Amino acid sequence: MRLLGRRGSIASRGSIASIVVGLSCIAATAVWAGGSSFGDDDEDTADEGPAYFGFVRDPGGSTIPDAKVTVGIANRGGVVTRTDALGAYKVPGFGKEVDPKDVIVSCEKEGYKQVKVLRRAAPTAPNVPIVETECTLQRAS
Repeated sequence: MRLLGRRGSIASRGSIASIVVGLSCIAATAVWAGGSSFGDDDEDTADEGPAYFGFVRDPGGSTIPDAKVTVGIANRGGVVTRTDALGAYKVPGFGKEVDPKDVIVSCEKEGYKQVKVLRRAAPTAPNVPIVETECTLQRAS
């Protein structure tokens, strides 16, 4: 096989294949995790309040796909979603009048138990605040 005028070995063909697969994964990650930035598909986010985004992981840091994530307001209801193939989820805001401290995030999956939920400050685009969370599930014994 000739590539760029050089004879390719099995190792170099494997390297090219690895690069192609890697680039495909990067592109797929952006699509699965909500695109390149939050709010791209929303025309009017001024009254929406902060979006809630995060991952569900095991204690070793591996993501858990298809986990149920509940994002709700204490005593007022909420939204239930599932993580994607990369263990990520996103829920739109509840309105700018809702204090993010009143929003509760929990996760679950059969065979697992929730051990913690961590909130962290996330980088935000102007006027599109994001509350990032990481929910940790541990296999039930």
